[in-house]
Amino acid sequence: MKFIRIVAFAAIGLFTHSSVQAQVLLSLIFGDKLNNEENAFGIHLDYSFNNISNLPESNYQGSFNLGIFFSHRVNDHWEMNLDLLGKYVRGAKGIPAYPLLDPSLDSKFTGTTINRKINYVSAPITIRYKNKKGIFLEAGPQFALRTKKAFDYFETDLPDGELNLKVDIKDQVKQFDISYVIGLGMYIGKDKINALGIRYYGGLIDVMKNLESGNKHSQFAIYTNIPIGRAKAGLK
Repeated sequence: MKFIRIVAFAAIGLFTHSSVQAQVLLSLIFGDKLNNEENAFGIHLDYSFNNISNLPESNYQGSFNLGIFFSHRVNDHWEMNLDLLGKYVRGAKGIPAYPLLDPSLDSKFTGTTINRKINYVSAPITIRYKNKKGIFLEAGPQFALRTKKAFDYFETDLPDGELNLKVDIKDQVKQFDISYVIGLGMYIGKDKINALGIRYYGGLIDVMKNLESGNKHSQFAIYTNIPIGRAKAGLK
Protein backbone atom coordinates (compact mmCIF):
# COMPACT_ATOMS: atom_id res chain seq x y z
CA MET A 1 0.00 0.00 0.00
CA LYS A 2 2.84 2.40 0.75
CA PHE A 3 4.27 1.81 -2.71
CA ILE A 4 0.90 2.59 -4.33
CA ARG A 5 0.53 5.77 -2.26
CA ILE A 6 4.01 7.03 -3.09
CA VAL A 7 3.51 6.42 -6.81
CA ALA A 8 0.18 8.28 -6.68
CA PHE A 9 1.60 11.23 -4.73
CA ALA A 10 4.67 11.46 -6.96
CA ALA A 11 2.65 11.20 -10.18
CA ILE A 12 0.48 14.10 -9.06
CA GLY A 13 3.60 16.15 -8.40
CA LEU A 14 5.19 15.13 -11.68
CA PHE A 15 2.33 16.39 -13.86
CA THR A 16 1.32 19.54 -12.01
CA HIS A 17 2.13 22.92 -13.59
CA SER A 18 5.00 23.58 -11.16
CA SER A 19 6.21 19.98 -11.11
CA VAL A 20 9.64 20.56 -9.55
CA GLN A 21 8.30 22.63 -6.67
CA ALA A 22 5.48 20.12 -6.15
CA GLN A 23 7.89 17.18 -6.02
CA VAL A 24 10.16 18.86 -3.49
CA LEU A 25 7.13 19.75 -1.37
CA LEU A 26 5.89 16.15 -1.51
CA SER A 27 9.24 14.84 -0.33
CA LEU A 28 9.27 17.26 2.62
CA ILE A 29 5.68 16.45 3.61
CA PHE A 30 5.83 12.68 3.27
CA GLY A 31 9.52 12.02 3.96
CA ASP A 32 9.07 11.11 7.63
CA LYS A 33 6.07 8.87 6.92
CA LEU A 34 7.51 6.99 3.95
CA ASN A 35 11.08 6.37 5.15
CA ASN A 36 11.62 3.20 7.17
CA GLU A 37 13.79 0.08 7.14
CA GLU A 38 12.28 -1.10 3.85
CA ASN A 39 11.56 2.17 2.03
CA ALA A 40 13.48 5.33 1.21
CA PHE A 41 11.90 8.50 -0.20
CA GLY A 42 13.47 11.87 -0.96
CA ILE A 43 15.23 14.14 -3.45
CA HIS A 44 16.94 13.00 -6.67
CA LEU A 45 19.68 15.25 -8.11
CA ASP A 46 21.81 14.58 -11.16
CA TYR A 47 24.10 16.23 -13.67
CA SER A 48 23.95 14.68 -17.13
CA PHE A 49 25.86 14.81 -20.40
CA ASN A 50 23.46 14.49 -23.35
CA ASN A 51 23.74 13.82 -27.06
CA ILE A 52 21.59 12.65 -29.98
CA SER A 53 22.94 10.01 -32.34
CA ASN A 54 23.51 10.59 -36.07
CA LEU A 55 23.63 14.37 -35.80
CA PRO A 56 26.82 15.38 -37.62
CA GLU A 57 29.54 16.85 -35.41
CA SER A 58 27.27 17.11 -32.34
CA ASN A 59 28.76 16.99 -28.84
CA TYR A 60 27.56 16.19 -25.34
CA GLN A 61 25.64 18.98 -23.61
CA GLY A 62 25.44 19.28 -19.82
CA SER A 63 22.23 19.74 -17.82
CA PHE A 64 21.16 19.72 -14.17
CA ASN A 65 18.07 17.61 -13.41
CA LEU A 66 15.86 17.40 -10.34
CA GLY A 67 13.07 15.20 -9.02
CA ILE A 68 12.12 12.73 -6.31
CA PHE A 69 12.84 9.03 -5.77
CA PHE A 70 11.36 6.03 -4.01
CA SER A 71 13.38 2.88 -3.21
CA HIS A 72 11.93 -0.35 -1.84
CA ARG A 73 14.17 -3.05 -0.29
CA VAL A 74 13.01 -6.55 -1.19
CA ASN A 75 15.75 -8.32 0.79
CA ASP A 76 19.40 -7.81 1.72
CA HIS A 77 20.49 -7.83 -1.94
CA TRP A 78 17.57 -6.75 -4.15
CA GLU A 79 15.89 -3.36 -4.36
CA MET A 80 13.48 -1.52 -6.65
CA ASN A 81 14.06 2.18 -7.37
CA LEU A 82 11.72 4.69 -9.02
CA ASP A 83 12.79 8.24 -9.92
CA LEU A 84 10.33 10.91 -11.05
CA LEU A 85 12.04 13.91 -12.64
CA GLY A 86 10.10 17.12 -13.15
CA LYS A 87 13.13 19.05 -14.41
CA TYR A 88 14.81 16.91 -17.06
CA VAL A 89 16.66 18.35 -20.09
CA ARG A 90 18.12 16.37 -22.97
CA GLY A 91 19.57 17.33 -26.34
CA ALA A 92 22.97 18.06 -27.88
CA LYS A 93 25.30 20.93 -28.71
CA GLY A 94 27.53 21.74 -31.67
CA ILE A 95 24.90 20.78 -34.27
CA PRO A 96 25.60 22.50 -37.62
CA ALA A 97 23.12 25.33 -38.20
CA TYR A 98 20.38 24.58 -40.72
CA PRO A 99 18.65 27.03 -43.14
CA LEU A 100 16.04 29.26 -41.51
CA LEU A 101 14.32 30.21 -44.78
CA ASP A 102 15.17 33.85 -44.15
CA PRO A 103 18.03 35.23 -46.30
CA SER A 104 18.99 37.81 -43.69
CA LEU A 105 19.18 35.28 -40.85
CA ASP A 106 20.81 32.61 -43.00
CA SER A 107 23.60 35.00 -43.96
CA LYS A 108 24.35 35.62 -40.29
CA PHE A 109 24.13 32.04 -38.97
CA THR A 110 25.64 30.10 -41.91
CA GLY A 111 28.64 28.11 -40.71
CA THR A 112 27.70 28.33 -37.02
CA THR A 113 26.40 25.64 -34.67
CA ILE A 114 23.32 25.33 -32.48
CA ASN A 115 22.47 23.94 -29.05
CA ARG A 116 19.35 21.77 -28.86
CA LYS A 117 17.52 21.56 -25.51
CA ILE A 118 14.41 19.41 -25.06
CA ASN A 119 12.54 19.38 -21.74
CA TYR A 120 10.86 16.22 -20.46
CA VAL A 121 9.29 14.79 -17.37
CA SER A 122 10.64 11.28 -16.90
CA ALA A 123 10.40 8.10 -14.84
CA PRO A 124 13.42 5.76 -14.71
CA ILE A 125 12.57 2.44 -13.02
CA THR A 126 15.49 0.21 -12.03
CA ILE A 127 16.12 -3.05 -10.22
CA ARG A 128 19.24 -3.01 -8.05
CA TYR A 129 21.49 -5.81 -6.85
CA LYS A 130 23.52 -4.73 -3.81
CA ASN A 131 26.43 -6.43 -2.05
CA LYS A 132 27.28 -6.31 1.66
CA LYS A 133 29.43 -3.19 1.20
CA GLY A 134 26.52 -1.22 -0.25
CA ILE A 135 27.78 -1.25 -3.85
CA PHE A 136 25.03 -1.93 -6.38
CA LEU A 137 24.38 -2.57 -10.07
CA GLU A 138 21.07 -1.42 -11.55
CA ALA A 139 19.16 -1.71 -14.81
CA GLY A 140 15.69 -1.00 -16.16
CA PRO A 141 13.60 1.20 -18.49
CA GLN A 142 12.99 4.94 -18.54
CA PHE A 143 9.79 6.55 -19.84
CA ALA A 144 9.74 10.25 -20.71
CA LEU A 145 7.11 12.74 -21.85
CA ARG A 146 8.14 15.89 -23.74
CA THR A 147 6.91 19.16 -22.28
CA LYS A 148 6.17 22.37 -24.19
CA LYS A 149 9.80 23.50 -24.03
CA ALA A 150 11.98 22.32 -26.93
CA PHE A 151 14.28 24.86 -28.57
CA ASP A 152 17.25 25.22 -30.89
CA TYR A 153 19.56 28.04 -29.78
CA PHE A 154 21.47 29.84 -32.52
CA GLU A 155 24.37 32.14 -31.64
CA THR A 156 26.89 34.13 -33.67
CA ASP A 157 29.31 37.02 -33.15
CA LEU A 158 28.82 40.10 -35.32
CA PRO A 159 30.83 43.33 -35.51
CA ASP A 160 28.08 45.03 -33.51
CA GLY A 161 27.94 42.30 -30.84
CA GLU A 162 26.48 38.85 -30.21
CA LEU A 163 23.31 37.73 -32.00
CA ASN A 164 21.10 35.03 -30.45
CA LEU A 165 18.03 33.31 -31.86
CA LYS A 166 15.73 30.77 -30.16
CA VAL A 167 13.68 28.52 -32.47
CA ASP A 168 10.73 26.52 -31.11
CA ILE A 169 11.04 22.91 -32.35
CA LYS A 170 8.51 21.11 -30.14
CA ASP A 171 6.35 20.17 -33.14
CA GLN A 172 9.38 18.40 -34.65
CA VAL A 173 10.12 16.35 -31.50
CA LYS A 174 8.23 13.17 -30.71
CA GLN A 175 5.98 13.38 -27.66
CA PHE A 176 7.30 10.23 -25.95
CA ASP A 177 10.74 8.74 -25.40
CA ILE A 178 11.79 5.34 -24.09
CA SER A 179 15.32 4.45 -22.99
CA TYR A 180 17.13 1.69 -21.18
CA VAL A 181 19.14 2.48 -18.04
CA ILE A 182 22.23 0.74 -16.67
CA GLY A 183 24.21 2.00 -13.70
CA LEU A 184 26.69 1.49 -10.90
CA GLY A 185 26.37 3.07 -7.46
CA MET A 186 26.91 2.77 -3.76
CA TYR A 187 25.35 3.82 -0.49
CA ILE A 188 27.51 6.34 1.34
CA GLY A 189 27.64 8.08 4.71
CA LYS A 190 27.67 6.75 8.24
CA ASP A 191 24.22 5.13 7.96
CA LYS A 192 24.60 4.02 4.30
CA ILE A 193 21.29 5.61 3.25
CA ASN A 194 22.42 8.20 0.66
CA ALA A 195 22.93 6.74 -2.82
CA LEU A 196 25.60 8.02 -5.21
CA GLY A 197 25.96 6.59 -8.70
CA ILE A 198 26.61 6.87 -12.41
CA ARG A 199 24.19 5.84 -15.15
CA TYR A 200 24.03 5.45 -18.89
CA TYR A 201 20.71 6.01 -20.68
CA GLY A 202 20.39 4.62 -24.21
CA GLY A 203 17.48 5.71 -26.40
CA LEU A 204 15.25 3.04 -27.96
CA ILE A 205 13.13 5.25 -30.25
CA ASP A 206 13.94 8.21 -32.52
CA VAL A 207 13.77 11.73 -31.08
CA MET A 208 12.96 13.88 -34.11
CA LYS A 209 10.06 13.39 -36.51
CA ASN A 210 11.74 14.88 -39.58
CA LEU A 211 15.08 13.04 -39.50
CA GLU A 212 16.03 9.63 -40.84
CA SER A 213 15.94 6.66 -38.49
CA GLY A 214 18.73 6.49 -35.93
CA ASN A 215 18.49 9.83 -34.07
CA LYS A 216 18.23 8.59 -30.49
CA HIS A 217 19.03 10.13 -27.13
CA SER A 218 22.14 9.07 -25.24
CA GLN A 219 23.08 10.27 -21.77
CA PHE A 220 25.66 9.79 -19.04
CA ALA A 221 24.60 11.00 -15.59
CA ILE A 222 26.13 11.38 -12.14
CA TYR A 223 23.39 11.31 -9.52
CA THR A 224 22.56 11.21 -5.84
CA ASN A 225 19.41 10.17 -3.99
CA ILE A 226 18.99 11.83 -0.59
CA PRO A 227 16.24 10.54 1.74
CA ILE A 228 14.17 13.19 3.54
CA GLY A 229 13.23 12.60 7.18
CA ARG A 230 15.07 9.31 7.60
CA ALA A 231 17.60 10.72 10.05
CA LYS A 232 14.78 12.03 12.22
CA ALA A 233 13.30 8.56 12.40
CA GLY A 234 16.57 7.20 13.70
CA LEU A 235 16.84 4.59 10.92
CA LYS A 236 20.10 3.09 9.80
